[in-house]
Amino acid sequence: MDWCDEQFLESLALGDKDAREQCYHFLAPQLYTAIVKICQSHEVAQDLLHDTFIIIFENIHSYREQGLFVAWAKRIAFNTTISFFRTMKKKANYCDDEVVEQVLELNIEKSIDDLKVIDELFSVCGYEERAVIWLYIVEQYSHKEIAELTNKSPSYSKSIVSRGLKKIRIVSQEKSNARVK
Repeated sequence: MDWCDEQFLESLALGDKDAREQCYHFLAPQLYTAIVKICQSHEVAQDLLHDTFIIIFENIHSYREQGLFVAWAKRIAFNTTISFFRTMKKKANYCDDEVVEQVLELNIEKSIDDLKVIDELFSVCGYEERAVIWLYIVEQYSHKEIAELTNKSPSYSKSIVSRGLKKIRIVSQEKSNARVK
């Protein structure tokens, strides 16, 4: 059985344990990376990854072979992550984004120096900015696709990317100037 062929997808839809395990081992690293870059918390990312796979397995019957299965799974991961933040924000409506960010940044581990720099630069952005920038630059979603995913307009996506990258450029330039001194 090949990864993601028709027979595999049928096995997955029937709840085959081996197919689910294979699916998890193939997709988990990609989905986890995308989720942790948005939420910046390994603990939260693990929970969201778990939730994402539950949704994938429960809704595999709704997958249509119009697009890549990986893209479909990533869309579920992003929707799950965005929904989590919306729920969190509603529950803590008295908290501002800065407080939410501080909670999420606890226990962040960095393993590669380049990732430290990227994470540091991304930390100046709110979770929505990180999500939209990640989708646009890394996942190469179009502004139209991001708009559909976030239930906003394409111009919303464009402005979020523009503002977020401007913040990142300013911080990057400040860090660069600090190193020169």
